[in-house]
Amino acid sequence: MTTTTTIKQDLEIQRQAIVQFLETSALEGFPSNLADSTYHIMTLEGKRLRPIMVLMAAQGFGVSTEAAMSAAISIEVFHNFTLVHDDIMDKAPLRRGTITVHEKYGVDKAIVTGDAMLPHSVGLLIKGNEDKSVVLLKSFLKMAQEVMEGQQYDMEFETQDVVTVDEYMNMIRLKTSVLFGCACEVGAILGNASEEDQKKLYDFGLYTGLAFQIMDDYLDTFGDDSFGKRIGGDILLNKKTYLLINAMQHANADQKARITELFAEKNEEAKISGFQAIFKEIGVDKIALDKMEELHDKSVEAVMSSGLSEDDKRKMIELGEIMLRRTT
Repeated sequence: MTTTTTIKQDLEIQRQAIVQFLETSALEGFPSNLADSTYHIMTLEGKRLRPIMVLMAAQGFGVSTEAAMSAAISIEVFHNFTLVHDDIMDKAPLRRGTITVHEKYGVDKAIVTGDAMLPHSVGLLIKGNEDKSVVLLKSFLKMAQEVMEGQQYDMEFETQDVVTVDEYMNMIRLKTSVLFGCACEVGAILGNASEEDQKKLYDFGLYTGLAFQIMDDYLDTFGDDSFGKRIGGDILLNKKTYLLINAMQHANADQKARITELFAEKNEEAKISGFQAIFKEIGVDKIALDKMEELHDKSVEAVMSSGLSEDDKRKMIELGEIMLRRTT
């Protein structure tokens, strides 16, 4: 996996354009009494990967950044709508190191804020793209339903005694990856790509999103201080991550007993270090890295078989590699 300075510079230029649009035009027509809480979540520091995927896919089929920006921001607004509601369900005090919407503005306003962001994202999607609205909405609404389904699975897993690897992969496909897939597909639709190429770009985003989520699980346990959140946060919550589920599947009787003991461990540092050690003993760190590599290979295969130019294929592949080489 190699990256170039050029692609990183391109991504930063796009990110800055996205931020500028968010700060100036994204909330036009939005309810004025919800603008403050929405602006709060939308302007938190972030990499803006999902709207960047829209822009890059659209550019690959001849659409300018300016022409694709509204649709790109629609994906970002939808994503942040889910974060507002996720934070309420998780009772999270912070998001990217900043106070969450429900903590700052109250739970009731946070709920309505998220509710208002959903239809606003749909409006942004078709703004200037009315001639493609049916196809765009078909992709977007399918994705939105799947994300809700995935979120419910995620909550059900909290009280489900056993979660299989297949169940977990399906959950992250729905909750996380379909949004990446939709972002790429939307960009292709804007560029009047063939249905085959729309599917290829969707698959690229889907496989990249799956690898992205497994990397998130991996970094939560084996990352460093630059990860942006406390290492071992999922461990302390006994969260059923890709690592834990695989550990339970591959552990012998003694290892399962030790994992059960660690679930009840009260000393946080002992609990985190204990899980790190047993994960490495079982080999789930390698299982996770191998899975990410497999998914990355599938994403490369999808984009390489598309009708994009060789240069645009390279850019999409390098974007996926940058996402998997992140530390935050």
